[in-house]
Amino acid sequence: MKITLLNKKYIFLFLSLLSGLGLMAQTAAIKGTVKDKETSQPVEDVVVSIEKTNTHFHTDAAGNFNFEAMPAGIYELDFNKFGYEKQTISITLAENQTQEVNILLVFNAKSLKVVDVQSDRPTSAASSKFLSQVDFENRPKNSAQDMLRLVPGLFIAQHAGGGKAEQIFIRGFDCDHGTDVATFVDGMPVNMPSHGHGQGYEDLHFLIPEVVQGMDVFKGPYAPQYGNFATGAAVQFNTVDTLDHNLVQLETGYVPNVSNITAKRGLGLLQLPDLGSRITSYVAVDVLNNRGYFQNSQDFNRISVFSKTVFNLNDHSTIKFSAGGFGSSWNASGQVPERAVNSGYISRFGSIDNSEGGTTQRNNFNLTYNTKLPKGSEFETQVYAATYRFKLFSDFTFYLEDPIHGDEIEQDDNRSIRGLNAHYTVPHKLGNMNNKFTLGTSFRADDIENQLWHAEKRTRLEIRANAIIHERSTGVYANEVFRFSEHFRAELGLRYDYFIFDVDDLLKTDSTHTNYSGYNYQTLLSPKLNLIYTATDHLQLFFNAGSGYHSNDARSVVQQPNVHTLPRAVGAEVGALAHLGNKFVVSAAAWWMDLENELVYVGDDGTTENHGPSRRMGIDLSARLQLTSWLYADVDVNLAKNRFIDTLFGVQLKTDYYLPLAPIATSAGGLTIKLKNGFEAGIRYRYMAARPANESNSVTARGYNVVDLTANYKIRKIKIGLVIENLLNTEWNEAQFDTESRLPFESKSVDELNFTPGTPFAAKIILGYIF
Repeated sequence: MKITLLNKKYIFLFLSLLSGLGLMAQTAAIKGTVKDKETSQPVEDVVVSIEKTNTHFHTDAAGNFNFEAMPAGIYELDFNKFGYEKQTISITLAENQTQEVNILLVFNAKSLKVVDVQSDRPTSAASSKFLSQVDFENRPKNSAQDMLRLVPGLFIAQHAGGGKAEQIFIRGFDCDHGTDVATFVDGMPVNMPSHGHGQGYEDLHFLIPEVVQGMDVFKGPYAPQYGNFATGAAVQFNTVDTLDHNLVQLETGYVPNVSNITAKRGLGLLQLPDLGSRITSYVAVDVLNNRGYFQNSQDFNRISVFSKTVFNLNDHSTIKFSAGGFGSSWNASGQVPERAVNSGYISRFGSIDNSEGGTTQRNNFNLTYNTKLPKGSEFETQVYAATYRFKLFSDFTFYLEDPIHGDEIEQDDNRSIRGLNAHYTVPHKLGNMNNKFTLGTSFRADDIENQLWHAEKRTRLEIRANAIIHERSTGVYANEVFRFSEHFRAELGLRYDYFIFDVDDLLKTDSTHTNYSGYNYQTLLSPKLNLIYTATDHLQLFFNAGSGYHSNDARSVVQQPNVHTLPRAVGAEVGALAHLGNKFVVSAAAWWMDLENELVYVGDDGTTENHGPSRRMGIDLSARLQLTSWLYADVDVNLAKNRFIDTLFGVQLKTDYYLPLAPIATSAGGLTIKLKNGFEAGIRYRYMAARPANESNSVTARGYNVVDLTANYKIRKIKIGLVIENLLNTEWNEAQFDTESRLPFESKSVDELNFTPGTPFAAKIILGYIF
């Protein structure tokens, strides 16, 4: 049969009509906005899913979602986000119809029933991120240190009069003062590379806890946006953009073994008025004086100031500028040998050298621009700068090296810091998947002057180290989120880091010193993989794997560049997060990590110790339970096995294989009461098991179990609080080290446990006025 040109024209028109009808049948849409019911502010990253399908959407910064090309029918839409009660609506969609809906979600983070394991939070150690959010809402926060303890399995120890950065323990790491925990405040790094006292030194004392809105926690080296020091964990603190209220608060503390008031604190929070409809700004001031519980007064004085201004340029773009600083000075009783206490030479709260202590200050400036682009894209760039001064007097060995003047040292670190962070995120289609791609970069420059002095009673005797360090680091990372279905999601990330180390040793070469001036650069490529499978509405399984690193001190790098590289950390974890009923959430994770080299810069004598590769493996268990509408319980149990190995991925050494001070068993938990009349209270314990203090386990760091109590009551504009540390007055060691030392009356040295005693029973009363 012949088909004429006219027939071909009619056939083409007929097929075009059918195609057009098909397209018209697919032009219906559902779109809308999700807002907070109480504040009327848009809610970002709400998971909007269509039941019985693999279709879901994530709201953008304006709270918008949009399902296009939908066939006619009846749809059930679920709206889920952590901290908000789940909401479900039914929509009947006709052909060619665009249905618009406005959803108001109810915020209720105090109840565990709001938890939805399907929400699309970043995956890395997903259980840790979720649990820290729950704890932040439900547990009291009395200091920056208290907020660090919100990280499941993280323990801290103070051993220098309150002003020195805390020693940190997590997942089998004795992180010293931050070597394996990367910490940030509003994206600005806290850790200090090539620090005069220890690599990655992390002093959070500038942070005022009352202005912190929340925190993000990522255990392990699995998040591509975090580079240096993010081996054990990365912790991001986020400050509030505006204050809910103004506050003036006074605190006073008392310890029975000290005759007078031991601590005084004043706090002021002020929201600045009349800055226009698109500008908000506030100021916070925190002043502290603490005598401490030692025989010799710590005389710890600190003042912290913080201000933040937010410019809402339009509905999609904001500029945030914050400035803050702190300064502190203190005395310290140091770490004392057990034999000195047991013999009665000093009391438990006495000291061998009462001239220990120090001063420090830091000033921070932070500017961030964020804009939400069409179709859910986002661009953010940040620049920051800081100045830092540090002086620390310590005496660990007493008269071991110098029987006449003693072994006191002075460590100085003066530096300026400049940096930039930026990332661009774009959602996109890959086949039928709604994926998200992120490309980011970071740059940091530290210009440092470090000095080490031999001193006596804070008087300089001779200089032992003096160096100018210029350290630069640049990182680039990419991350693709593959949403294979509503139930299965994968993240594939890759990070590249480039370091420059430039050291000028100002001391001349002589019989006691070899000049180590030098220049070196190092690079590292770190892949990341994160998988999350949501088996049911109440069960989520996750698997994370990848590599990370912590940098080494620049002085050690230029001395032995072939040995002191960027030591790679390779690890993995597998676990589950389960919601059992409406009021019980449990999490379990089994993890493993190999570290290429345990390189430790010993700031006390300006040298680097090479301890070789190591392996850590363990189990993290956590549970959160809503017993009643007003009573909340939580518990964490963390077990670890830590050993030196012969090579990366190798076998355990036959002797001297223990990692000194690495935690092997820890647990923390408690009960929290929150009543509608404004009364809140909590009782908590923290337990750390005894552990090896050296490689041979010939000296043991003693375990402890300490119980704390808190209570707060708000009535109208008045806030009253009570904090009791060490409720049972337990005798415990906060910081412990295996140290060889010599007392002034001894003819030879002794190697044994030296310790800083933990807080005895101590009470603090809080009185605040809200306006």
